[in-house]
Amino acid sequence: MLSAIISFLRRYKLKILLKKIKNHVQIGNSNFFEMFSINLIKPIKNKKYVKIGDNTILDCQILFESSEGEVTIGNNVFIGRSSLICRSKIEIEDNVFMAWGSYVYDHNSHSLDYKEREKDIIQQLQDYRNGAIFIENKNWDVVETKPIKICSNAWIGMNCIILKGVTIGEGAIVGAGSVVTKDVPAWTVVGGNPATVIKELNGNLKR
Repeated sequence: MLSAIISFLRRYKLKILLKKIKNHVQIGNSNFFEMFSINLIKPIKNKKYVKIGDNTILDCQILFESSEGEVTIGNNVFIGRSSLICRSKIEIEDNVFMAWGSYVYDHNSHSLDYKEREKDIIQQLQDYRNGAIFIENKNWDVVETKPIKICSNAWIGMNCIILKGVTIGEGAIVGAGSVVTKDVPAWTVVGGNPATVIKELNGNLKR
């Protein structure tokens, strides 16, 4: 009984959220599980931050840590309870599977310069103590960001980390627990930290 109530409340909360941000999303004929969410910080009026195709199932969290960024998700995609954290662009094409526990992160989050990271902490404390979102006034000009692209028919295993600037080629498979720091060739299997090619897919396993 309690689990049914919790499930109902989560679905109701999601319905309210999607209504609230309707001017910032473009959603096709897709389905959203109860843990799906979109978080916007200081959104630009009427900007489309998220575009989702048809026949897609999402149970993930999409976070925009500033007023920048765009996430595009194609048709027939499944994303489990993973996180897409965007400041430039994350593009996921058609027929992609992404398991639970993964992170797709298109920026460095902080500067390589320790002095700038010190400023981050000071600004975060100030924002939090003023009742604002703790990164609401973060200086993103010193943070490197590059788009991520996951091509059609790729499969991302559980608990993977995909970092900025990476393209995962068509039909590629990323093994569970991998950290992807560079491009993945199409129709290959990669794994490890950092992820490297384990084997190539041949014959009827590729288009």
